[in-house]
Amino acid sequence: MKIRRFFDKDSRGAMAQVRIELGPDAVILSNKKIGGQVELVAAIDLDETAIDSGAALSTQDFEESQHVPGVDAATLSDLQRELGNLRSMIEGKLSHMSWQDMAKQPSSKAALQARLSKLGLSRSLRGVISDLLPAQGDLDTHWKLALELLSSRIGEMREDSLINDGGIVALMGSTGVGKTTTIAKLAARFVQRHGRKQVALVTTDCYRIGGQEQLQTFANYLGVPMSVATNGPELKSVLDRLSPRKLILIDTAGMSQRDVRLYDQFTTLNSVGYDIDTYVVLSATAQARALREVVNVFGQNALAGAIITKVDESVGLGGVLDVVIESCLKLAYVSHGQKVPEDLIPARTSSLIEKAVELTRMDVDSPADKFQYKRSANLATVRN
Repeated sequence: MKIRRFFDKDSRGAMAQVRIELGPDAVILSNKKIGGQVELVAAIDLDETAIDSGAALSTQDFEESQHVPGVDAATLSDLQRELGNLRSMIEGKLSHMSWQDMAKQPSSKAALQARLSKLGLSRSLRGVISDLLPAQGDLDTHWKLALELLSSRIGEMREDSLINDGGIVALMGSTGVGKTTTIAKLAARFVQRHGRKQVALVTTDCYRIGGQEQLQTFANYLGVPMSVATNGPELKSVLDRLSPRKLILIDTAGMSQRDVRLYDQFTTLNSVGYDIDTYVVLSATAQARALREVVNVFGQNALAGAIITKVDESVGLGGVLDVVIESCLKLAYVSHGQKVPEDLIPARTSSLIEKAVELTRMDVDSPADKFQYKRSANLATVRN
């Protein structure tokens, strides 16, 4: 018969080597730890011809024989029979022991996966981040590196570029994500910096009851003009009249991501002959699947960027960040409340990651935690 020794970091790894080298009929002769590794001594079936002839086993019949005591053919036959009966039980026991060892001493990467999962990231993104980390390292080191990798994958627009550069900007998204309020915040931010004579508001929302009135109220408060355009020709006419202004903000009707009229609005914007930058508005309270569907309506390459809203109402940011990364969208602004314009700040990746981690530590059902979160958001606004 042939006897070999196998070494690996655990019993499962060593057993895998046995199966590859000696096949499924191999039997285990011994199992012990040596120098931080597991040593298995395994053998394949006896050579019946050699036993019948009483021939002695040579060192060409097995490797590492100096570590196995010499035995006669009868003893080897008995040994093979006994070990054959116990092989399945031994293999199962070794496998069970290995999984127990892993459960008692989870690797830092296994613990890291649990943290990333709690953050709300998808399995695929968690896998990508984990694969990019070094094999060795403790949990704290891996966690810090993982957050840095996550941050590096989120694109940011140049800070306040929309306000600084101006242009014709349209906000699109599902119903209730806060497009109209975000339009008002952007307009107010622009007025504070450049004055009211260089900005105008436009709405294409002819579906939502009170939608036009809400934007008109904001326009009156800011002292800026507001126009209504319900179709392509009307929109072109309005833009022809307002084009001398530095910033024109277009509010669109909010609809389900599965409503074909949502894409029809997008088509209308692209049909008027003006270079319109379309930003998708993503609610941090929405499910990742719904957010993906919204982005897919337009196609990531057709969007100038994204704005995240309702951060103050969200229990986690992993889903929206996952979609932003997957879609390669650059973030322009983050909204975390209803105040105009205070609750809108330029997107900063580091702050978003910090907030995402903070939310995993909070009991969102606790009134005290909700108050503390709102207070933290307000303080962040003051600092910015």
